[in-house]
Amino acid sequence: MEEESQASERTATDLVRYALACHASGKPIRRENLKTHVLGNTPTRNTRPLLDRANTLLTQNFGLKMVALPSHEKILTNKAPAATAATKWVLQSTLPDAARQRLELAQTEDQQAILGFATTVLSLVFVSNMSVPVDQLVLYVRKLGPPQCIATAADTRETAEYASDAQMESAAREAIGYLLRQGYLDKVKLGASGGGEHGAETQATQASQLPTDGGDRHDEGMMYTWGPKARIEFQPLDMARFIATATGQECSDEFVKTIGRAYGSNITASQ
Repeated sequence: MEEESQASERTATDLVRYALACHASGKPIRRENLKTHVLGNTPTRNTRPLLDRANTLLTQNFGLKMVALPSHEKILTNKAPAATAATKWVLQSTLPDAARQRLELAQTEDQQAILGFATTVLSLVFVSNMSVPVDQLVLYVRKLGPPQCIATAADTRETAEYASDAQMESAAREAIGYLLRQGYLDKVKLGASGGGEHGAETQATQASQLPTDGGDRHDEGMMYTWGPKARIEFQPLDMARFIATATGQECSDEFVKTIGRAYGSNITASQ
């Protein structure tokens, strides 16, 4: 019994290491990869206790916890995934706001640039009833100017001063593709009745199956909305506060109500 307990503890510790490695590389923790790299032939009935133990170790030692990402379909209905059905997780801080802010100050320049860029793009989607047409978001990102640390193609590393229209278009689409891969954005196809996340029925189309830099034919009727990672890391009230700070306004109750109307739902302190 003692040997079995020690083996479970080692597996939970390995799970923590793997979760931290995924977190450091900005990748979600996938159930199939956990089975391949950590759990191996561990019986399914033992998986939940191991995940719970790993979460306890993460919270005690690193101020983090594993949070299940909603599935693609549940993104559009705002339903939280059941713990037993989760297939992907990310790490979320359990530290108080003041401590998290100090950690953010310790980020590298590239990390800060990416976080600022992602938050700004998400705020544009947020105040558009949570859905923006593909071409419109490409235009927004072109005007915003994605950070150079996101670009991987040689022809998108040119500065805005010298970049051609084609290069700026490519850089914008590449940056949006990065946010898609990171789970900050999701690409969906609206149903015929139209309307945004808080209105009409929508039909999800997996972003991984769609071109992220194709022509208008592929983008027709497609919209960008918040992805699963954005819904875990950003709360509506936090986004309202960010918008107030970015626009130099006071985050008053009236301001929050105005942002809530653009968001498509009332924003409360509990969100």
